[in-house]
Amino acid sequence: MKGKFYTIQVIPEDSHEIKKFRINTKWFLIGKIALVVFILIAGFFIYNLARINKIIATYEKMRVTNAQLIKKDNNYEEMFSRLDSLWVLENRIQNIFETFIENDSNKINSIIDRNRFAHTPIEKIEVDYEGIHGWQPQEEKIKLLHIPSILPVIGLLSKGYNPDEDHEGIDFSAPVGNPVFATGSGVVEFAAQKGSRGNYIVIDHQNGYKSTYSHLKNFRVKKGRNVNKGDIIGTVGSTGNTTGAHLHYEIYKDDETIDPAIYINY
Repeated sequence: MKGKFYTIQVIPEDSHEIKKFRINTKWFLIGKIALVVFILIAGFFIYNLARINKIIATYEKMRVTNAQLIKKDNNYEEMFSRLDSLWVLENRIQNIFETFIENDSNKINSIIDRNRFAHTPIEKIEVDYEGIHGWQPQEEKIKLLHIPSILPVIGLLSKGYNPDEDHEGIDFSAPVGNPVFATGSGVVEFAAQKGSRGNYIVIDHQNGYKSTYSHLKNFRVKKGRNVNKGDIIGTVGSTGNTTGAHLHYEIYKDDETIDPAIYINY
């Protein structure tokens, strides 16, 4: 069966010769299909291009927003860091002024008055050491820094020294996370978990004295590190054998335990 044809005539203006073309109808059908496919592909492409442009625009907006959030987060972190520093400073001031467990306003005022004019010019500090110890040379001043004589934490004294009951230190009740201070300068001899003591730190003060800190939540120092008197070495926790958050604090002199209470405010 012969196919159907279309005849196309082309008549030039400058010639009487007429050109004729015979085209099978199936080519017209193929052309129509190709045109429809082209339109569909073009439409799909244009749709996806518009969608991609919208995603790009949204991404750029999200990127800007995310950058702003990161900046705000950094600002918040800085503010929290400052607040934390102020909190630690407040604890240290309470430690110095002995107001950590005192509610008597008259006693607090007397402590403040006693310390109000205790400032010593830096030039004089470099020469001697005046205060409750009287005049001391620089060498003696350095020795005093290695004696564990300040409070290890701001808290309430909950249990005293009683070796007869196998309690060779003193306990301070304090909230979890409160800073724990090195009571004297020295070298960290031990900083790890140790059985019933939980997270445990030992500082060798290199003068026959050692101080220990038990049940810590975490460590701020490592074994072998030099620490100064008043440095934060960890935080209060309830690790090991304990019924609540507290710090168990011990002092050793020539490997013999001593009541730490007699060294506070040395």
